[in-house]
Amino acid sequence: RERCGADWAVATTGVAGPEPQDGKPVGLVYVAVAGPGGPTVRKLGLDGGREHIRAAAVIEALRLLTERIDALATAAR
Repeated sequence: RERCGADWAVATTGVAGPEPQDGKPVGLVYVAVAGPGGPTVRKLGLDGGREHIRAAAVIEALRLLTERIDALATAAR
C-alpha cells in the first residue's frame, strides 16, 4: 500500500478448488484490507464450486473494505 501510494489495499488468497491444496480444504479463503487504521484479515469457509467461491471471496473482500471505510468515517465524526 505504501509502496504504491495507495490509501487502501485489498487482498485475497485461498483454495477455490476443485481439489484441496497443500492440505487446505476447498473453500478456505482469507480476505484482507489494509488502510489508514492498519490491516484486517478475515478467514472464510465458503461452500460451492470454484466460480462461486471466487465470486464470494470478491464480495466478502469488498464487504470488509466497506466496513473499514464506514468505521473510519464514523470515528471521524
